[in-house]
Amino acid sequence: MAANFRCRPIELFIPEIKQLLETRSFEPLQDLLNEINPIDLADGFPDFNPEQQLLMFMLLRQVRMMEVFEELELKEQEYILQHLDDQSLTPLVQDIPADVVAKLFKKLPEKMVKKMSKHMHKEKIEVVQDFMDYPPHTVGAIMRSNFIHVGPDTTAKATMSLLQARSRVRVEEGHDVIFVTNGNRRLLGGVALRTLIAAPSDIPMKEIMSPMSPIRILVTMDREEASDIFSRYKIMTAPVVDENGRLVGVLDADDVIQVIEQETTEDIQKLGAIEALEEPYFKTNIFDVVKKRATWLCLLFFGQTLTATAMGFFEGEIARAAVLALFIPLVISSGGNSGSQAATLIVRALSLKEITFRDWWRVVEREFVSGLTLGLILGSLGFLGIAGWGTFAHLYGPHHLLVGLAVGLALVLIVLWGSVIGSLLPIFLKKLGLDPAVASAPFVATLVDVTGLVIYFTVSLLVLKGTLL
Repeated sequence: MAANFRCRPIELFIPEIKQLLETRSFEPLQDLLNEINPIDLADGFPDFNPEQQLLMFMLLRQVRMMEVFEELELKEQEYILQHLDDQSLTPLVQDIPADVVAKLFKKLPEKMVKKMSKHMHKEKIEVVQDFMDYPPHTVGAIMRSNFIHVGPDTTAKATMSLLQARSRVRVEEGHDVIFVTNGNRRLLGGVALRTLIAAPSDIPMKEIMSPMSPIRILVTMDREEASDIFSRYKIMTAPVVDENGRLVGVLDADDVIQVIEQETTEDIQKLGAIEALEEPYFKTNIFDVVKKRATWLCLLFFGQTLTATAMGFFEGEIARAAVLALFIPLVISSGGNSGSQAATLIVRALSLKEITFRDWWRVVEREFVSGLTLGLILGSLGFLGIAGWGTFAHLYGPHHLLVGLAVGLALVLIVLWGSVIGSLLPIFLKKLGLDPAVASAPFVATLVDVTGLVIYFTVSLLVLKGTLL
């Protein structure tokens, strides 16, 4: 089917579509719309007014209607559902998979939900309700419902007839495997589509089926855990079963890819100290964006007030040796940067299951060595810079070498401290059942800023005692 689609950007079709709409040339318009990839066509719908969108939608063939409808924005879907006549609405609603209907029901107004329900069979409504009952983080909320299962004594010919009867359901959405179940819908095995096509017409499915692999996904499993299974075992499709082993759905690689994309997006946003957005950037209400950013900004602002408080404890030292204040941004930013780097590395490693809580001491050992090495590099640069400018440009006063030594030693300790803290925070948050991405770069930087100041002035007191202090 996909081979018949015109593979050009939708922007190139829009002028032609608009011209055909203006001239009311519906027959060539219908041919054109049905040749455009459904995803591309849905992307082009915002370029037309609602009346034109409805007309274009009604010109689609039945199978294409369902494909395009699933890709439309919610407001476009709602308008179409409101204005379609019963003759077009009934087959559309019946053809849309139950899992897709469940997602729609959660977003549409109650009036629209009731209207759609009137056009669905009772059995489908019950399946839709089952999907709606699954928590959003579970496999049940993302699995597909439009799979085919037959009994073990069903012949290959009867199965092919069933598959042909369901031809309006897209083959690429999981019909490469036909599942074999018993009378209680317990999963017995599966038959690849290519095997079914080559099989004798009168052979029963139990003789050509392959027993299902032990990789079965429990419907209540966390969706992120399921994505790890797909990645680890390199599978493309897995049956989803309930606690009794009954087949209730199918999970495909494309469903898992969406999960990975969503989880990665959430982690990136949290690493930037932003509450995860539930919709794409431009689809999220501006006030929601402000609210999700304001929470973390306020927390970080409070954290920075602790930095000012820490400086207040060393007010006398700063007054006696004002030169130390010059290097506060240099010192604390270096510690914050090293901590942010470590946190980012560990959050990603936790996400990829490269490390677990039992590896925390190994992580400390590695980050101690890394932090110490990086600290020595930055500390040396700091000392040489201050010593050089102090000697040749006569900056930083007569005790510039001691100032340089204090800054250099403080940098070693602060970068080391930042690396260790930045690596441990995500691990312990994960152990506590919290999202390790909460240990965001700004959060770690703020924490290291406060503690870094204490380290800096403590080292300075020890090094400069009897001279500037």
